[in-house]
Amino acid sequence: MNCLIGDMEQLISNDMLLCTAPSPSSIYNNRNNNRSGTNVISTIFLIVNATLGAGLLNFPQAFDKAGGLVTSISVQLVLLVFITATLIILANCSDITNTCSMQDMFANFYGQKSFLLCAFCIMIYSFGCCLTFLIIIGDQFDRVLLTYYGFDYCHTWYLSRTFVTIVTCSLFILPLCFFKRLDILSYTSSIGCITILYVALLIVYKSFTYTESSNPMKIWPDNKLEALQIIPIICFAYQNHMTAIPMYACMKERNLRKFTLCAIVSMIICFIIYTVVGISGYATFGIDKVPSDILQEYTDKSIILTLGIIFIAIKNFTTYPIVLYCGRDALLSLLGMDINITIKFRVFITLIWYILSLIIAILVPDISPVINLLGVLSAAFIFIFPGICLFQCILLKDSELHLNKDRLLIFFAVFITALGAFVSGIIFVETIEDLSITSKTIPLVTGFRHLNKNLCT
Repeated sequence: MNCLIGDMEQLISNDMLLCTAPSPSSIYNNRNNNRSGTNVISTIFLIVNATLGAGLLNFPQAFDKAGGLVTSISVQLVLLVFITATLIILANCSDITNTCSMQDMFANFYGQKSFLLCAFCIMIYSFGCCLTFLIIIGDQFDRVLLTYYGFDYCHTWYLSRTFVTIVTCSLFILPLCFFKRLDILSYTSSIGCITILYVALLIVYKSFTYTESSNPMKIWPDNKLEALQIIPIICFAYQNHMTAIPMYACMKERNLRKFTLCAIVSMIICFIIYTVVGISGYATFGIDKVPSDILQEYTDKSIILTLGIIFIAIKNFTTYPIVLYCGRDALLSLLGMDINITIKFRVFITLIWYILSLIIAILVPDISPVINLLGVLSAAFIFIFPGICLFQCILLKDSELHLNKDRLLIFFAVFITALGAFVSGIIFVETIEDLSITSKTIPLVTGFRHLNKNLCT
């Protein structure tokens, strides 16, 4: 606690830090010009890989539920401005506090209690995401085996979901989980970006070659409230803020301008891919016929489709270690340790995390209610946490708000915090409503609910 108070006093004493003084990261870079880390391209790969995920397959249905193309693209563009801005805010606040994780940044701004709360939220959300990745991987291999072997695969032990998930994840995920820095994962992130690009191109190709009849697309919604339907899936699709500060910290040259460039380029890439997939998938099936998982609706046995399904699994192989890194860091923080602990203990914690998530994913494949409720944290990471950090940062720099710029920034901080509370409320309400639905209709909240189907039952 004394350490936190000392850091706070240092922060307050440098009240012009945002305007004139060199940032702690600049000083750090000057002292460590030869340190290892990621360059701009590698950082973009990391951000894109952490952002693009299973939400991609749900975007076509989100376009349908949101009432058409214009509203879907417009709402996505508006939110994307704030999503990108909050990424930059997190990086800037980590510069000011000279921290490498979101929980440490909160400790500098708000003290020990906020540190514990933030670390706990990151740990819980990370673990939920890891469970989802493993379930998605099992679903993809189930689909491939069902296509080529039929239902008999369910009764063959070495083709069963349990065996295949354990073997593939242990071979391709576990070795990537022991690193204590994220920059090593930039190489596998490039593979993840390539695989998801292939899936996007596959969906575009299918929109031109799909032979079954489809309904036309909507351009405008029948009801303006339909536009709110796409907000939750956008939050899930673009949620990478939990990993933003560790990614920024592992840059070879920790520079806010370069990270801003990385964030903007990455979000533009994600926007293009999400939008192209949304339009193409919507055009393929039409109004009220878009499935929640668009790949599951294609019935042919072509190699290009099989590769697309397998590539979704590979994409999750490369994303799991990034999310585990953040969750493990938060867990170690709660235990009063840091990432520089002995390698034996880091391996032990990693193995416990991996084994526990694997067991739950195998034994309890239907965790959608939990995942949906945890989804409220997604909006918190994107809007609320950056908003309150920016608010405290400005008050520490200019408590009397003498500068007009600071007054505008305070207004912006309050606005994005309120926006986050509004979006969290929407997700929470829709989640509670979905829990009471007894029909066979698949509701649209997170895009994960369709991932709990075991084709063997």
